[in-house]
Order: sequence, then structure tokens, then C-alpha cells
Amino acid sequence: MSETRYLRVNPSCPESYLIAQGAEVIKKGGLVAFPTETVYGLGADGLNMDAVLKIFQVKGRPRGNPLTLHVASLDQARKLVSSWPPTAELLAKKFLPGPLTLILPRSEGIPDLVTAGLPNIGLRYPSNRIALELIKASGVPLAAPSANISGCPSPTGAQHVLADLEGKIDLILDGGPTEVGMESTIISLAGERPLLLRPGGVTKEEIEEALKEEIAVANSVLHPDKASGEEESRCQGVNNKQYAPRAQVIMVTGSPGEQVTKVKNFLAANRGRKIGVLATSEHFPIYESFSVSPVYLTALGSRTSPEEIASRLFSAFRECDQAGAEMVLVETVAPTGMGLAVMNRLCRAAEQHQI
Repeated sequence: MSETRYLRVNPSCPESYLIAQGAEVIKKGGLVAFPTETVYGLGADGLNMDAVLKIFQVKGRPRGNPLTLHVASLDQARKLVSSWPPTAELLAKKFLPGPLTLILPRSEGIPDLVTAGLPNIGLRYPSNRIALELIKASGVPLAAPSANISGCPSPTGAQHVLADLEGKIDLILDGGPTEVGMESTIISLAGERPLLLRPGGVTKEEIEEALKEEIAVANSVLHPDKASGEEESRCQGVNNKQYAPRAQVIMVTGSPGEQVTKVKNFLAANRGRKIGVLATSEHFPIYESFSVSPVYLTALGSRTSPEEIASRLFSAFRECDQAGAEMVLVETVAPTGMGLAVMNRLCRAAEQHQI
């Protein structure tokens, strides 16, 4: 492929003639990058094995890593599963459309390539209007992992997609920056009890409040090296190093005061190295005053608002690469609420490297 077309679409009122161009690409077995409320997805006809194969080839994605199918209604979702338990209905009514993926027993007719041969399928009903209109116009569920090279930071803007996939895909629908900035929450409802496989835009606490019960959390959420069981080890967003910039990511742990001291000492001990620092807004002014300056410094958001940090993290990783950083220091946050999603992404990007 020699050219990737690029169309700007009104996110609040998508132009039907632009959506139709995206749907035409999908129907012909092509690839379309489009915004969701979480990150940009790389969409293909989820029932067309040849089209799905292109996703793996373009992203460099391992075929053992299953894909999620995106739908435009709950009726469409129910047709893709062999059972729809009461927990699915409850969570769907509470959170969908929205940043939640449900893992359920698959129905017949879904290519094995989509599910990596597993008996279950991930279903996602996004709230982004461009995504919904594209799915409707295409007439099929869309297989759509993040629209980036596998392992790299997920794209939260169309320019990120262009940087990774220009000349490799047919079309990019630019709907502006995404809202959540991190991928959807994945919860498996295929076992005896709900299991949180990946935290995201719907928090563990919100799910527990809806279900009126405590849910289990996969070992791999904060300990990627401790994935256990088929569902954990082969779920989207669980395998391998992910979300990482080219620079080495290092988590800065400890209390707020300890984090400041660790960053100061690390910069001093590595004078002359190109080091980026992704700080909480509380510490940003302190780091600005250090005698040894990082090559890139930004405030992700307040440590009391992990939603802010989540929305900025992936784009900040890309900015560190653009600045030529060799290493990136990132302050950790409490793993509660949206902070659990932030810490999950940091643990994977850093491969547990920390100071």
C-alpha cells in the first residue's frame, strides 16, 4: 500500500458521506483507523478472516493475542455469544455503550483468528459517535485493537496513528483526541465468577458497586510476569511488554517526598544522559527548579486525579521519544480507581523496572 487517506470527521455530528467512505473500505476487506472514547482502533470486518489477518500483519501483533469485536448495539452483541448471563445484562445496562469489554462464550461463525482459538470472545460497545456510525454503516462487527505498532504506546490522537501506520492502512478517520486515553476495562464473565483482566475506563470499584460483590483481579494486572491460567495469559492486553516508548521506562516509587528525592538523585547520578520525567502536577514546579534538568519534563496531572494522568500518559510517552529521551522516569500513583489502570500500563511499559 502506498497511501493512507486521511479524513477529518466531526466528532459530535459525523458526516455521513465520510463515514460511508470508511464503511466502503471495511466492506472491501480493508483497514480503517477510527476514534473511540478510549484510544484509536484499527478496524476490519471481524467476520472476514483475510481482513482480520491484515490487522496482525500491519501491527506486528502475535496471532496468539485475541481481538475484541466492536458492536453498535446490545442486540448485535448478543448474536455473537452462545450465552448472555445476568451479570452481562446488568453490566451492559449500567456501563454500555462505554469503555468496557465483556468476555463471553463465543457463538459459531467467528473466525478462530479473532479469538486465538479460545472458546470466548471479547465484545465492546463503544460510546464514540464516529465509531458507532462506522460500525452501523459497515453492517458487521469490527475487530479493532489499538491502531499502533504492537507494543508501542496506544494512539490517543490521529497523528499518533499516522506516525505508526502511514502507508500501511487504507484510511484514518480523525475525530480529534480521545477522552479516556487508555483502553477499555476487560472483565471475563465466562468463568464461575467475574474476573478483571485489564483495568480501564470503568473502574473495579464501579463494577463491584454495580454487581454488589467483590470481583477477582487477574495476577497479571500489576504483575505481568505472574499471569496464570488460559484466560489471563491469552487475553488482549495481557501478554508481553506493551504501551512502551522507545526509551526505557522506569517507575518512581515511594511516598511523594521519596519520589522527589529519587528523581533528583537519579538525574544527578546520570548527568549527561537524556532523561525524561513524567511528573504529577504537584511535583512539576519542584523538578523545574533542579540544577540538572531532564531533556523532557511534563505534568501528567494531579495525583488526586488519576483520570487526568491516564488521558496524558501515552501521548507523553511519544513526546519523550520525540525529545530524544533514553530513559523516562514516571511517578507511580495509588492503584485505586483509575489509578489501577495507570499502574497496569506503567508496569507493562516498564517491565517492572523501578527506583
